[in-house]
Amino acid sequence: MKSLILFFSLATLGLLTTFFTSSCGDSDSHEKELNNNSVGSTNQLSIHKHDDTLFPIKNFPKILPDSLIINHLIGKFDYTKDTNFISVSSEYCSKAMYLQKETYKKFKEMHAAAKKDGVRLTILSGTRNFSEQKSIWERKWNNNIKTMDSIKAAKTILLYSSMPTTSRHHWGTDMDINSLENSYFASGQGLKEYEWLKKNASKYGFCQVYTDKTKTSRNGYEMEKWHWSYIPISSQYLKKYNELISYKDIKGFIGSVLAPRLKAIENYVNGIDKSCH
Repeated sequence: MKSLILFFSLATLGLLTTFFTSSCGDSDSHEKELNNNSVGSTNQLSIHKHDDTLFPIKNFPKILPDSLIINHLIGKFDYTKDTNFISVSSEYCSKAMYLQKETYKKFKEMHAAAKKDGVRLTILSGTRNFSEQKSIWERKWNNNIKTMDSIKAAKTILLYSSMPTTSRHHWGTDMDINSLENSYFASGQGLKEYEWLKKNASKYGFCQVYTDKTKTSRNGYEMEKWHWSYIPISSQYLKKYNELISYKDIKGFIGSVLAPRLKAIENYVNGIDKSCH
């Protein structure tokens, strides 16, 4: 059965059967405490529908049972063993990471176009599973709780980091590019890079999901000029998240009981720019 699923996946995605053995070396970032712990393992996920005007690929495999899709949506699977994911070459990233194959393919196309315009795009963070997101969350929680009550501690983390099970980084469609500071993109080379992305990223299916809340009607995280999502897939993940995930699924980490009170699904999972749906 696994062989049959793999066959249909590769036949559908096309031109994506080459696996890259060179991956990025470790480097520091705001979220340097990522680890290689994996939670569970599932077969491939094929839930996305493409815009045929951009991606003329048809006859996608049937969606897997909801019980398997849920694991992908909340990060409880091993992306290093999932056939939809691939290790990113060191040419494109700052440390070892994985992305969905199609996300990676389109990023490489965007990277090549940017390079011709004198813009260098480097991925700082890609896919993170539940365990990796939990490590980030609980490190920040333990620091904050020393001087804050639990609600304030959680809200402070949620300015820029997700609760485990609610992160778009679980999906392999989202990435952080070039810097994790908005100030970097305000002038000089950083501004040039950001202006290029705003003008060109949509041509390759990417969208800045966390825009300036003072200029949009969205809720949730603060602006992140570095966070770009591959919408042809992530929009379908978001749709499935809203269909299948509830607050009973947000558990297994410190502070998880606060998720309903903080409206983690309504304000954070769904708190993206309206142009990115």
